[in-house]
Amino acid sequence: MRSSPQNGGSEAADRDAHREAAMTTRWREYIEKGIRDAGGPVPFGLNQWAALFPIFLTISQALRSGSKILDVGCGAGIFTAMLAHHGYQVTGVDQDPEIVNLAKEMVEYFRSPAQIEQASAGDLSRYHGTLDLVFSLGVLEHFDREETVRLIQEQARCAKLVLVAVPTQYTRYTGPVTDERLYRRGQLETIVRDAGLAVRCSYVYGEVPTRLARNLERFLPRPAHIRLKNVLTYGMGLMVLGER
Repeated sequence: MRSSPQNGGSEAADRDAHREAAMTTRWREYIEKGIRDAGGPVPFGLNQWAALFPIFLTISQALRSGSKILDVGCGAGIFTAMLAHHGYQVTGVDQDPEIVNLAKEMVEYFRSPAQIEQASAGDLSRYHGTLDLVFSLGVLEHFDREETVRLIQEQARCAKLVLVAVPTQYTRYTGPVTDERLYRRGQLETIVRDAGLAVRCSYVYGEVPTRLARNLERFLPRPAHIRLKNVLTYGMGLMVLGER
C-alpha cells in the first residue's frame, strides 16, 4: 500500500532522527575512546591543541582578544576551553546532551571561562547577529552537500566570519571512513562560496603519516612543500575561512 504524503514525511523524519541518533552515539564513543587512549584529558588536550594549532593561528590573526566565537559541534570541548584561555569569549554547542555534559566537565577540568550550551547546528537562531566568528571542526563532512551549504548559511547568520575545517581523504590513516564526505580544497571552497560567502583563505594542515610525506617535508623548501600540500590537498585536515 502506498503511503500518504503525511506518512512519507513522518517516515523521513524518523529516518533522519535515527541517523542523527546513530551519528551522535558514534561521535560520543569516538570522543570517549580518544580521551581514554590518550591517557586522560591533559594528553588528549595537548594532542588536539598541537593538531589544531594552525586553526588557532588563523583565528588569532582574524580576531582580536575579547571577540565572541561560537564552536558548533564542540565535542569534548577541550579546544573550546583552550581557545577561551587565550582571551576570546567562546561558547561551544552540541545537540547531544551527554556530549554537552562531557564538554562542561572538560571546561571545568581545565578551569576555562568557556561556556557550553545545547543547540542544534541547524538552528542557531539564539546566536544570530551576536558573534564575530563561528567555526566547526570535523562536523560538516557528515552531511550531504545541500545540507552542508544550508548549515554554513545558518552559521553566517551569526557572524561575519565562518571557519570550516574537515578531514581529507587521508583520514583513513586514523580510522575507517564511514559517512564522511571527503573534499578537495577547491571543492570545499566552492561549497563555502555557494553558501554566499567570499573565501578569505584556505589551506591544508597536518602531515599525512607516510614516508612520502616525511620525505617531501624533509627535502622540499618550506614554501614549495606548503604549496604542494595545498594544490594536492595532501594533508590530514582542510580549512576554509569564509567572510560574509
